[in-house]
Amino acid sequence: MGCVIRWKLKAALLALMLGATGLVSAEEWMDAAPLSADQLADSSGRQGIPLQLQINDNQQNANVSGNLLSGNVVTGDNSISDNAFGNMSGVATVIQNTGNQVVIQDSTQINILINQ
Repeated sequence: MGCVIRWKLKAALLALMLGATGLVSAEEWMDAAPLSADQLADSSGRQGIPLQLQINDNQQNANVSGNLLSGNVVTGDNSISDNAFGNMSGVATVIQNTGNQVVIQDSTQINILINQ
């Protein structure tokens, strides 16, 4: 029951936010001038940017049970070399498993703030 109420509250808040700000299409941003290096430096760490409301919700649930390890159980090495991320760009996710009978859950939320 709590999840249904939470979902309804989020939907109502989102509708209120969209109604107040209006929707902007991608085409409207095509002619926008890029920010200068000084403008970017001034907004570093959200300096001078008004407070924005943001809602993120991520629920993960896992269960490992009833497993049995017996005998000579060996796990592998877990290492990352010193230049593993040398040419990386964009958003990267690294997951490492250091043992047996583990649950690995991962999620990525990317938030982009565009002020007009």
